[in-house]
Amino acid sequence: MSLLIFITFKSSISVVPDPPTQNLINRICKQTIDFKFCNQTITSQLVRRQTSIKTIAKLTAAKAWINAIQTLDNIEDSLLPKAKDKRDKAEFDACRKAYKLVDAHLDNALKYLYLRDYRFMRAYQALALVNISMCRTSFFHPTPMVYANWNMKMLTDIAIYAGKILSPPPPLTKKSKSP
Repeated sequence: MSLLIFITFKSSISVVPDPPTQNLINRICKQTIDFKFCNQTITSQLVRRQTSIKTIAKLTAAKAWINAIQTLDNIEDSLLPKAKDKRDKAEFDACRKAYKLVDAHLDNALKYLYLRDYRFMRAYQALALVNISMCRTSFFHPTPMVYANWNMKMLTDIAIYAGKILSPPPPLTKKSKSP
């Protein structure tokens, strides 16, 4: 059963986050490789100046999932049918298979986020990252998937970091030696 969520994004009105919200955004974005992209991604989705980490986690998880769907649609509807080079076709087919899994994992992650089962949310987000890496791209043979993969990894990382602030994973325990 797929969880269907409708989110309205206000693109015409730019919301400037209040200081506590900006501090949350900074905590998330400092963990990424592109602070500016992360900050713009989160702030562009805000509908109120004061936003909780729970809302930010939901917005970023939804953004990652929607991007996975759009990427898969682009692969299936445009890139694969128009590919003429054998290497491109093979790459796009591998990416299609990978992004079907990414879509399913991020759908499940979002579902578990709404169910407040953060352990499963984190597990599905981690699986999505693994599957993004299955879509192999090369800067020496550039295709549109090079940027799409980078973008997808960034959006998934942002959602993961927001989720970790919302509900930190339990600390690792040391195994005690038994006599």
